Amino acid sequence: MRPGGRASAWRWLPALALLHAAAWAADPAARANAAAPPYAVETVTIELNGESQRVDVYRPAAAAAAAAADRVAVVAHGFGRTRVRHRDLGQALAAAGVTAVIPDLPNTVNLWGNGEAVVELVHRLEAGAAGLPPVDRAHLVLVGTSAGGLATVIAAAQLPGLAGWIGLDPVDGSGMGAEAAARLTMPAVVLLGPSSRCNLFGTGRNVARAVPDLRRAPVMHGASHCDFEGPTNRFCETMCGRASGERQARIRAETVAAALELLPGLPVAGRSPGDDAARERPDAAGDATR
Repeated sequence: MRPGGRASAWRWLPALALLHAAAWAADPAARANAAAPPYAVETVTIELNGESQRVDVYRPAAAAAAAAADRVAVVAHGFGRTRVRHRDLGQALAAAGVTAVIPDLPNTVNLWGNGEAVVELVHRLEAGAAGLPPVDRAHLVLVGTSAGGLATVIAAAQLPGLAGWIGLDPVDGSGMGAEAAARLTMPAVVLLGPSSRCNLFGTGRNVARAVPDLRRAPVMHGASHCDFEGPTNRFCETMCGRASGERQARIRAETVAAALELLPGLPVAGRSPGDDAARERPDAAGDATR
């Protein structure tokens, strides 16, 4: 190879790489942008049902924070769980431009009381709470997993004017969830798991069928009840079946898409809500028609 040819050029590459790294290290803005996640999280304390409860608030990055301040999702955890079990969903919602408010619910057995706590939290957010400006109810969705799905549908029935309700494999052992769902005045999306003991053998289908304005209710085939939260833990998997990162990601993406669809000003490209409703409403056998 002649002098100054390809071999000579290759000798300069390490030096060029070092120069590039030094320039990046000298630029604080570049380092901050590379390291900063697309959301910020803060834990606050709010009184619900007469008790102080910890609430995680996931906000979009600063550039989108102003627009997201009036687009909020309140997320409720399942039976015996805590707000930590919806960390992944909170992050995903905030990354998509929706502020996620995730409380510890005050009751383990009194699920109606948890519904009342969610109602109280919404009223507080409407007045300005959790470090947020006052939230318009029409710009707020309720999301609930398992028993949190029951609590949020009970709450939604008492909060006309919400943007929507999203149930994640909700349970309804007593029928009060279906009764509440029948009174909803807002659209809803319900994601269902296969029948199992942990979703009380598919009782969420009864809730979905009762919703007057059901956009869709797909069955997430192959999912365990633990796939509807994230991160899950060994206790849930021992009781309710192994979770899968792939299934959790799919359910999380479906949940975020539903929130974007229901909240005003946040359309989802390529989705036709009317077609989805016709295709995926649970049939008389309690399964999705898709």
